[in-house]
Amino acid sequence: MTRKSILCLTVLMPFMLNAQFAPEAGMPGTTAMHCDSSAFVAWATGCVVERGLQQIDSLELGYVSYGDDSDALGKADNMVVSLGDGGSAVVTFGSPICNGVGYDFAVFENPFHNTPHCFLELAFVEVSSDGVNYFRFPAITNVPEDTQVGGFDLMDATLIHNFAGKYEVLYGTPFDLDDIEDNLLLDKNNVTHVRLIDVVGTIDPEYATYDSEGHIVNDPWPTPFWSSGFDLDAVGVIHDVAHLGLGENQQEKIFIYPNPVRDMLFVKAENMQCVEFYNLTGQEVKTSTKMEIDIKDLATGIYFVHVICKEKTFTERVIVR
Repeated sequence: MTRKSILCLTVLMPFMLNAQFAPEAGMPGTTAMHCDSSAFVAWATGCVVERGLQQIDSLELGYVSYGDDSDALGKADNMVVSLGDGGSAVVTFGSPICNGVGYDFAVFENPFHNTPHCFLELAFVEVSSDGVNYFRFPAITNVPEDTQVGGFDLMDATLIHNFAGKYEVLYGTPFDLDDIEDNLLLDKNNVTHVRLIDVVGTIDPEYATYDSEGHIVNDPWPTPFWSSGFDLDAVGVIHDVAHLGLGENQQEKIFIYPNPVRDMLFVKAENMQCVEFYNLTGQEVKTSTKMEIDIKDLATGIYFVHVICKEKTFTERVIVR
């Protein structure tokens, strides 16, 4: 290897190590979804926006005002509503989102593309099945924290994961509900609300926001305009109750997770009386009346789990690792 090659690798290595996520729309390996994709079966039907400031450390500039809540409804069309620094939008749907195979919905913003990167304004994404308890996708940024991304600077999509706003206008950033840890307060087959929260892109610790790994989220800042912050265009649904057939257990609101399971099994069921475990030979090996069941005493293998409710019994095959 020549001295010049070694020097090039030394310079490029930090960028190569960080560039680990999907690239811009149109590039090999991208996860960007165009709004015309046949994967979308529905679009948001309701939106309530809580505006943020034009610039979080300059109260005198006031709040953003660009667009209207209704601009986030229907198919992506580059008509947007701006959230401002730390602003939020709660989006609802005609039919609840379901946890199907692969991505379940996508969020559209309006970044402009200037080869090789885009001007990106990011937002955290959270979901809820009751409109009260929200659960955030584990977002990650590898954008360096030492130098502020300027108000008109471009960003590299390969350094960003699970943030809305990763892709250029008319290309949605998709989200998979499997990325969120299971919780008894979240019914992944009945997601009724999606909340977008603008990341305040400053690296000033007094106002900064942080990703799921504790890194400061550095995106274009300041942008002291009436259209600053994340610009919500649309939320497209890929899997929902109306279009995705659910099994009997899910229709009856019976949930057993995770599966496969290692230590703790969670059961969510109305009027549950007990849970019984049977091995493949039909022997009952465990019973419980709890919804959080310690299964560390079970050997690795396949079990049939009976959830006995007041009027009906449900059975599901569970793999214990």
